[in-house]
Amino acid sequence: MHDSSRETLEQVLIVANVGFGWFRFATTVWRAGLSLSLAISLSASASENILVAVATNFLQTAESLRSEFQQINVEPIRLVSGSTGKLYAQIIQGAPFHLYLAADQARPLRLEEQGLVVTGSRQTYAIGKLALWAPKESPAPDDPSIRSLLQSSTFRKLAVANPNLAPYGVAAIETLKTLQLFDQLQPHLVFGENIGQTHALVATGNAEMGFIAASSVPRIKNGEKGILLQVRPHLHRPIRQDSAMLRLGEHNAVAQRFNEFLHSPQGRTIIRRAGYEVD
Repeated sequence: MHDSSRETLEQVLIVANVGFGWFRFATTVWRAGLSLSLAISLSASASENILVAVATNFLQTAESLRSEFQQINVEPIRLVSGSTGKLYAQIIQGAPFHLYLAADQARPLRLEEQGLVVTGSRQTYAIGKLALWAPKESPAPDDPSIRSLLQSSTFRKLAVANPNLAPYGVAAIETLKTLQLFDQLQPHLVFGENIGQTHALVATGNAEMGFIAASSVPRIKNGEKGILLQVRPHLHRPIRQDSAMLRLGEHNAVAQRFNEFLHSPQGRTIIRRAGYEVD
């Protein structure tokens, strides 16, 4: 292999491990004349990793699951995170993932209908929760409601994950519509590509408040919490997150074992501790 090819391969391997920088750097790889599908394929074959596509909201929990799994399984597992919609698009384009951990049920179902996942492997691994975070707001003497906070606060920007790509964004929009506040607040909405970017918009002050994944709440420092409210489940449809074994993982023993661990009592305990519900 020429030196230039080696350099490209090493870059792709690094990018596969950084999560948020994946798609931005993948564009650089594309411009260099290497398709994303081939880039991931080279990465997978060179490192002999299992590639797991993980919705952004679940990345930290997936890292905890991987760490526990590798206490008794030494084989490397690579986690590639992004919005559920972006990962779905990459799978359609031929990205060689072994396992898909989506933040909804719709896209794993579509993949199943297209014959891209192992029949019968699609199942719910977590039920997500939504929260509204206003870090600069001072907690009121009495606990405010989602409605009162959205109506009484003075803010320019309300961060929401892109509902076309991220199921948590769909839940946020449904919440605003259920509260009959969508039309009023629509001019203030700013969108992150995924729920992680939405969290960053609020954390950096680029939006005064935003809808975030409740599983990310433990990462917020006490002095930065301001007002943090969990959105009641009746305000939006359940965020049921499905996993699906892709065809590449059908006969891969490590991928099968990791999937089994994800749905095992031990795996479910880790998921529950991270702030999700499980069936």
